[in-house]
Amino acid sequence: MNKKKNLLFISKLIYFLEIIISATVILAIIFSFPDLFKYIIKIVNSDPDLSLNLFQDFLKHSLMLVIGMEFIMMLIAYSDKNIIYLITFVIARKLLIKSDTMLDLLIGSVAIAILFFVKNFIMKKNMNVDVNAGIFSAATSVESINQQFNYHIDSHGFQSIGGLVYYLLQQAGSEIANGELISDQYYIYQIEKESNGTIELITIQPK
Repeated sequence: MNKKKNLLFISKLIYFLEIIISATVILAIIFSFPDLFKYIIKIVNSDPDLSLNLFQDFLKHSLMLVIGMEFIMMLIAYSDKNIIYLITFVIARKLLIKSDTMLDLLIGSVAIAILFFVKNFIMKKNMNVDVNAGIFSAATSVESINQQFNYHIDSHGFQSIGGLVYYLLQQAGSEIANGELISDQYYIYQIEKESNGTIELITIQPK
């Protein structure tokens, strides 16, 4: 029991630190955003040779801001899809900014193709486990559940149902365990399967 309490405390501490990191990155993005307009002004007022380098710096700065935003989404939403998007933008930045040889372009293109294959085939294949029985993979998006079953689940900003249930458990001070029940105003969620503190399968029942 003490071990479970310690794990729950560590989980809450990590969640709190993730919020602090996300807020810090958001502030950094906000303060960095005006620099984009400075780059535009410099590009307009510079010679063609210099403007090319400035435009490259502009793209580098823009993509870093996008990567920062995707990083925040990955921290707060606990979605495999957000991880795929983040890695894709990192590779795209590498391709656009620092690819000097055809080998760099080939490796980057193959990496992006693999990411899209994982996203469009493997992740979708494993998304729903047995929807007729109300059993869902934790990676299933809240939006898709609401659309398919005409539910009105409040996602609280989380994309996946696993992220939402994890959030509700933390708010209630409950532990991640097989059979654990948690509810919101209209729905009851039960953890059907977890592994090493990671939610894998969830059942959803309207109240």
